[in-house]
Amino acid sequence: MRRELTVGAVLAGTALLAWATWPRPAATIDIAPGGAATVDGAALPETLVLKARTGGAVVRVVNRDTVRHALALFAADAGATVDYTIPRPGTYGGACSAHPTGALTYLVR
Repeated sequence: MRRELTVGAVLAGTALLAWATWPRPAATIDIAPGGAATVDGAALPETLVLKARTGGAVVRVVNRDTVRHALALFAADAGATVDYTIPRPGTYGGACSAHPTGALTYLVR
């Protein structure tokens, strides 16, 4: 019985550690049908500030539109969900097909 409890505790601890360190996106950009892009339910800003974690900042792009979209550093095909990693803190930018001004800047701190 004691061995079973020890094995169970080790497995639970391992699962908790894996859950706590598993990479989660710093932001999720959702592109709706028609091309409107949001982050956490709000319109995609011209500058998206991200918190860096160990290994960089992960940005998840969910493209529910029927066409490919470019989001500065990243691109997402129609219907695709893609995770991108910005490896180091800094300022990154480029052209954005889902943004009204045509530009998007990622600020990773």
